[in-house]
Amino acid sequence: MTLPTYSQRHLDPAQAEAYRKKFKRSLVRRLSGRRETKLVEEAFLAGLAWLQAQDGQAANTRTLLDSPCGAGRFAVLGAKRVAHYIASDHSPAMLELTRQALAKAKLEGRLQQTVEGDARTLALPDQSVDIAFCLRLTHHFPERNDRIQILSELRRVSRGPLITTYLDKASSKQRRHVAKLQKQGKQTRRVLLNLNQWQSETIETGWKIQTSKPLSGFFSGLRIVLCTPTDLPVNEPRKRGR
Repeated sequence: MTLPTYSQRHLDPAQAEAYRKKFKRSLVRRLSGRRETKLVEEAFLAGLAWLQAQDGQAANTRTLLDSPCGAGRFAVLGAKRVAHYIASDHSPAMLELTRQALAKAKLEGRLQQTVEGDARTLALPDQSVDIAFCLRLTHHFPERNDRIQILSELRRVSRGPLITTYLDKASSKQRRHVAKLQKQGKQTRRVLLNLNQWQSETIETGWKIQTSKPLSGFFSGLRIVLCTPTDLPVNEPRKRGR
């Protein structure tokens, strides 16, 4: 499968390292990064609570999939609250940065495995994780079928919730961005979705939106979303439909 151009660049270790530093380049980025971490953590804790209500098991028994793990921005946040953390990314360089982030936090023992590959075809068994992160990925895929494939794979491998993101077409930041490009006779390369489109894609792939919170409508347009599975109880095996 062909990767988006933006993703291909991260195969280069230097570009992967640049991405790791991206969210600390300015005061606005650092403040935005802190709020994003807070929102992801809130959604993660709500997801863990939902799981416990389903089967009574504590958070420290869980397995978390982080796909894509990127440079490990959310690896420590996730790994410190579960028994097992799985890092998945198409870039070996990103996987290495995630290992380093966990080692620095003395959490390398929580790293159950690394999975190198495309999020559209996850090399994991059905229902093999309890909860999943998929952050800042789908807005790089303009084709709906690709986004459906990603969400479907996450549903296949996960018994429980998904914390994910999308770029809100209705946000002030993205509307300004589109208007500016239109004046220049250009089109945005960002994948912008409205709520109805995002709901349609999540419902089609077996997810229900529980919460959807904006990172910053003025500065970003990114929304952090907690989804729970709709088609099967959390502890019932799911067959691969292929």
